[in-house]
Amino acid sequence: MRHLLIILLISISFNPIGSFAYDWMPIEWMNDPDMSDSVRIVRLDHQVLVELRSLADRLNIDWQCTKTGERIRLDLPVRSLIFTAGSPFVLADKELRQMPLPVERQGRDVLAPVEPLIAVLAEFYPGELLFDPSLPQLLVSPPRHDLFGVRYDVEPGCTRVIIPAGRLLECKAEPLPDGGVTLFFPGGKIDTASFNREWVVDLIAGLMAEQTPEGASITLKPDSGAMFCDVEKITDPPLYCVEFTGSGGMGLDREAQKRLDAEKDAWALDVVVIDPGHGGKDPGAIGPTGLYEKDVVLDVGLRLKKTLEQEGIRTVMTRDRDIFIPLSKRTQIANNSGGKLFISLHCNAIQHGRAYGVETYFLAPAKTERAMKVALLENSVIKFEESQDQYQDLTEENYILLTMAQASFARESEQLAGMVVEDISAGLSLKDRGVDQAGFYVLIGASMPSVLVEMAFISTKSEEKKLRSKEFRQQLADQICAAVLKFLQQMK
Repeated sequence: MRHLLIILLISISFNPIGSFAYDWMPIEWMNDPDMSDSVRIVRLDHQVLVELRSLADRLNIDWQCTKTGERIRLDLPVRSLIFTAGSPFVLADKELRQMPLPVERQGRDVLAPVEPLIAVLAEFYPGELLFDPSLPQLLVSPPRHDLFGVRYDVEPGCTRVIIPAGRLLECKAEPLPDGGVTLFFPGGKIDTASFNREWVVDLIAGLMAEQTPEGASITLKPDSGAMFCDVEKITDPPLYCVEFTGSGGMGLDREAQKRLDAEKDAWALDVVVIDPGHGGKDPGAIGPTGLYEKDVVLDVGLRLKKTLEQEGIRTVMTRDRDIFIPLSKRTQIANNSGGKLFISLHCNAIQHGRAYGVETYFLAPAKTERAMKVALLENSVIKFEESQDQYQDLTEENYILLTMAQASFARESEQLAGMVVEDISAGLSLKDRGVDQAGFYVLIGASMPSVLVEMAFISTKSEEKKLRSKEFRQQLADQICAAVLKFLQQMK
């Protein structure tokens, strides 16, 4: 029954609701009785829905919407919220919030149930939001502080601490002997509660915020081997970017991003994360003549990276050499690097007999015994990890919640998986084994469309021979690239 529930939730229909007439809800600003505004709403089956873009505009919240209108992102100072038509789940960066009713869509308008929506927004809005359902009416108090909290932009060997501000402030940076830095904002007001909390961020060991009569100060303490590098002030929107470099992270080469392109272009599907499976002490499957899966997928991954970049698409590799990366770290790299598509590369294998062809997967509970066996085989690599504690919480109940983060991307993931398997099969004359779904640990937590590609059977001698060929590997990369380009064009 629980598996059926997951399947139903992940395959939610995105049909827009019927026609209706808009109404208007008053907005009262509690700091200024003479100031008033209104936002579009609709009453439907005794529920009040509010048009998300109109509300964001009234509250001065930046937003970006997909061209299809199925998904909208609201960029609050310390958290981005993603709403998907047909789903009651809201992605707050990597955390999940659930509303009692789903988001609806009418044409290009994205509508959310106003009362639970305000409850979600109020958690992250720098001022106060109160909803009076009796009228209905929205009461707004503007931000009481200039500095609200922090976001992080983490890349291997580099961490940027992003501090949004309500207005432009002077910022004085004083480097500290331990490699840290103290930032002082003369006349600034800071919400210390949003800063002084536990940190678990690469290269940063701690943060302390203090309000003084002269202004606000923020001290950032580096982790071992890290050092303050630079602070940059962005004027529109107002924010401060503090960069630390060091030897932390996953030990991978980083693609430097000196300015915060993602602040303005984060919604574009412009970063493809390539995940060559296995690596290091984990060889993956081994072919009849000794060919290692880890070597094949790394070579195809590097070729795919080059092919995509020739098409003007930025890429991030979870590994670019023969090293071991834990499964949970792979989607962490994808999320932290601003990834918009996640492609995990593998070679298929069976213990007995022969099998042929290519198949792709997306994250959802397995419907077939074959898909379950493939997932169990890929998930078994956790035996190489030093700690497996993070997987002990994957009970059925927790698995439902974790897969809900992917539910918002299930349709796109399935579409991309279909394009990849079709292009590889047609381009390389491999048997098309189709698209399936299963609970792959490596896909859990990726906040983007994600697929796992089983490129061919390394356990079958004839396909192992093909996988040894550089020409065949390049063809694999070319066909996956073609599928990605087709998918990106469709999503424009």
